[in-house]
Amino acid sequence: MKTSSLKKRAASLILILAVALSMCFGTAGTAFAGDQMNRVNFKVSVDGKEPVTVKGYNASYTYHTYVSLRDLASALSGSQKNMNVEYDAEKNAFSITTHTDYVPVGGENTPFDKEYQNDLVSDNISLEVPELTIDGKYVEYRLYPSEEPGDAYMKLVDLGLVFGIDVEYTSYNELKINSAKNFTVNIDQLEEDSYFHDLDGVYLGNVTSGKKLYSWDSDHPTEVASTSKLMTFLLVQEAIDAGKVKLTDTYKISEAVMEEANSEDSTSICRDNFTLGKEVTVHDLIAGMMLPSANECATALAEVVAGSEAEFVKLMNERAKQLGLTTAKFVNPHGLPNYVPSQTTGKRQNKMSAEDMYKLVSYLMKNHKEALTSFTSKTSIDVPSFGEGVKANSTFSTLIYNMGVIGIKTGTTNRSGACIVTAIDVEVNGKTETIVSVVLGAEDNRQRYEASNMLLKYAQQYYAAAAEAKEVKVTASAKTVKGGVSVTWKASSKADGYQVYRSTKKTGGFVKKWDTVKNSYKNTAVKKGSRYYYKVRGYNVVGSDTFYSDYSKVVTAKA
Repeated sequence: MKTSSLKKRAASLILILAVALSMCFGTAGTAFAGDQMNRVNFKVSVDGKEPVTVKGYNASYTYHTYVSLRDLASALSGSQKNMNVEYDAEKNAFSITTHTDYVPVGGENTPFDKEYQNDLVSDNISLEVPELTIDGKYVEYRLYPSEEPGDAYMKLVDLGLVFGIDVEYTSYNELKINSAKNFTVNIDQLEEDSYFHDLDGVYLGNVTSGKKLYSWDSDHPTEVASTSKLMTFLLVQEAIDAGKVKLTDTYKISEAVMEEANSEDSTSICRDNFTLGKEVTVHDLIAGMMLPSANECATALAEVVAGSEAEFVKLMNERAKQLGLTTAKFVNPHGLPNYVPSQTTGKRQNKMSAEDMYKLVSYLMKNHKEALTSFTSKTSIDVPSFGEGVKANSTFSTLIYNMGVIGIKTGTTNRSGACIVTAIDVEVNGKTETIVSVVLGAEDNRQRYEASNMLLKYAQQYYAAAAEAKEVKVTASAKTVKGGVSVTWKASSKADGYQVYRSTKKTGGFVKKWDTVKNSYKNTAVKKGSRYYYKVRGYNVVGSDTFYSDYSKVVTAKA
């Protein structure tokens, strides 16, 4: 067999292994190294300085870019986005400290001696993922460990999400960074770029106020896998609230639950610890269902509440109708495929739209937030009734580490793809409000995490921009100049732009005359000898929404 064929076959095997590991462990379990890693010597210019070489890789596709952390940190020294990168070989751990210049170790900004472009040849990159702390905080982001000890490659979008570094392509191998500019999620640009369009449904909204922030293809029903367990949780919690069930109640594991524990879809904490007739608590079953997404726990809880899975499914569909979830259809309490008992059996799965999933979560957050997040805001919960030292570990701990989310559920089947429903609290006008994002039908863990990150970051930036605009204090002045009136102003902090309003009366009758990014305006369309009144306000723009500051005090001058 030719060498090129062997390389292609080896590359394909690596890709299959990486995908399999990703399905098992999520973003923290693999370095995403199955892609064909084409070397690129990027030329990176920071703040208009002469470009330097930053080694990087395009993962299978041009513009799917990862760059060397050490090379980039070296290039950023002296800028507003400077950072130092340290590596502990014994622990295989990286530590990054922001707002401090990089300390060179040698070899930085030295180009690859050979590039691989549009070729299936790939470097021997380990699947082992190094630990990463940023300013002392443990985080989980995808890194390609380098063949050279002490370096790793990070995706451009993560550099924006994590460090606020805004990167612009000037060509496929040339990048420009303005360190004074922060990375922002431009939802309109993402829409134009079809960023979410290969997903089966997306919804982002504020469940406290009811405001929709973004949606894509959110009204058609699609398979939702284990995010179905949010409805199961609701029915269990309502049974608890009604006094029919207590968290301390015990349940004897049934044959139906053991059948699932012995199946290929079983979860290790159940497969390794469940036996027929063993007693476990309702609390531990909920933890097992909500964190590691144990299907056995969902079935057990269905039996606790309704006596059987079939009766519980009836309750699920009835409750969906009561909540106005018009697209929801449940066939089981956990979200796995369900087969009809017939020779020509049909494969059925739980379905609903992204918007209906958002409605369900909105109801949960408004009525049972404390109970729900007492489970989902944790990365791990002890489940002692399962066995000594047994823990239920979260499938979405990455987002808890990185974004501070308070949950809430992942789900994956072959048909549904990778789904995730996340929630995060933000401050709005001094009050805590809850944001929920729904991502259905991602191709893998990586895409669902990145899409969820992007939506949550957009929501954070959206409300931060609103708060920043409200905090801007504008002080204006006006004076007569040759040819008209000059209005100037100062702002307590920079806004995206300013609007100048004019009237011929001190109160009322103001009309917007000018929109500018400058701090001055010359009004020439005036009648000599007439007195004019002006007021100015600043604004910030996020997506299609504009947030305004208060107006300045009214100032006046005679033309």
